[in-house]
Amino acid sequence: MRLNEWIGSSPDAIRIRGEIATAALSSDAVLIEAEDGAGRRLAAELIHTLTPGSSAGTQGDFLAIDANSSGGRKLTPKLEAALRNGSGPEPRTIYARDIVPDSLSRLKRVADSLDRPSLLRLIASTAPLPKPKANGLRGTTPKIELADLITIRISPLRDRKMDISALALKFLTEASERAGVGPYGVSSRTIAEYHDYDWPGNVTELRAVIDSAVSTAALARFRGRILPDSFCAVPFNGDRTGRSLKEMMRDIEKNILTNTLHRVDGNQTHAARILQVSTTTLHEKLKRHGLLRANSAG
Repeated sequence: MRLNEWIGSSPDAIRIRGEIATAALSSDAVLIEAEDGAGRRLAAELIHTLTPGSSAGTQGDFLAIDANSSGGRKLTPKLEAALRNGSGPEPRTIYARDIVPDSLSRLKRVADSLDRPSLLRLIASTAPLPKPKANGLRGTTPKIELADLITIRISPLRDRKMDISALALKFLTEASERAGVGPYGVSSRTIAEYHDYDWPGNVTELRAVIDSAVSTAALARFRGRILPDSFCAVPFNGDRTGRSLKEMMRDIEKNILTNTLHRVDGNQTHAARILQVSTTTLHEKLKRHGLLRANSAG
């Protein structure tokens, strides 16, 4: 993984690449502030990979912990258990996702107190913290007390739309390679629509839209070079009804499953082969989306 994995030519993309490179050369803790889907995990992995002495290909070298699921207060025992009981090499990077802001200092103290023979890198991510009010205060948001802390703020995709075309091309290439089709392109009209859309799910949502378009083309056995605009449409036509990214992704997945089953006349084994998942995984997905009954009824 290289620094150019952070795609884009916008001023924000250039700034973020520079801050990632700078953070990788320091041993200080890193806090990544960004919305869901904006690239927090990718930024953390790049910092880890670019850190001198990191062996990014080694399993266990990068340990991700979902801090939010532990409610903050149980983060310390969870970290210690992961370090002391985990299999394989000791991690050189701890990545705490969705950390509670006032837990970061405590997490850093625990990481520093562990008997480690080598450098342990601490990276945490959080949703964007509230901007200071007119009086310079942040309201009731706990202040992070950590002397040696590098903060990287990743702008949402709606604020760096200059990067959309390059990201779409990357995702098209990757999706086409995985599906064994294409390579495909998209029309200038589609790109214009992408620039008009606010992308509440950020880069993750853009990737999901492209993956869905390529999957639809593969299922339809499309033989052209430029995907039809209908394949690449923005989900829900720019819907603003408050759907979360998780809900949008669920609907896209359900649509792909439905279309695949229709193509193979309900043959789950054949469908699993097309989607490159195990039959067990496919069965669980069909069950979760309520498609098992519909499939058997057909």
